[in-house]
Amino acid sequence: MKTVMKTKILVVLLLALGFASCNKDDDKVKDVKNKVYGIFTVSDDGVTATVKGGIVDATLQDFRKMLKAYPNLKTLNMVDVPGSSVSGDKNTDSALDLGREVYKNNINTHLVDDGFVASGGTDLLASGKKVSVGKNPKIGVHSWSGGLEGNPNGTAWDIKDDENHIEHQKYLRYFQDIGFSEQKAKAFYFFTIRSAKANDVHYMTREEINNYLIR
Repeated sequence: MKTVMKTKILVVLLLALGFASCNKDDDKVKDVKNKVYGIFTVSDDGVTATVKGGIVDATLQDFRKMLKAYPNLKTLNMVDVPGSSVSGDKNTDSALDLGREVYKNNINTHLVDDGFVASGGTDLLASGKKVSVGKNPKIGVHSWSGGLEGNPNGTAWDIKDDENHIEHQKYLRYFQDIGFSEQKAKAFYFFTIRSAKANDVHYMTREEINNYLIR
């Protein structure tokens, strides 16, 4: 009887240890999952988040959820953000609203060593309260595409010399909303759309990066 009782106790203890181990594993999975919000992955201390992937409509909501869960977030470390594919209108789009919220919440942006951003990714980098760049950066700019009124195939390149065109206004407002002066917003925006056609890309020189982005 004593042997049987000891065996039963051993089985109970093993089961208890097994359940405890499973719970710990579940907690680890939960912890990892709760640090990933779309293209954002939050650091263990909740102060920084790496950014890797293209910006889509859901990215804005992912950012809001992340910030609610990690209110002490201070810096976005951008690794590889090749652009954006979002819906919008003449007034704004979700990628621009994302940048506005980054700036409004006093979050800094940093392009890591050998990091890459382009197009909408560059607009996001520009939105930091402070903007910094590591070694060997690749920062691409070009004309936006998506059509113009009366021309579904039109791009910013088609109106690059008409600075008063209505299609430019939402971008000029955006750069002012993220802290650029009116003059600097105009200078940077028209630099981007005049640098390359929509199907091409210009990679900014270090001088251009320092002149337009670093703050």
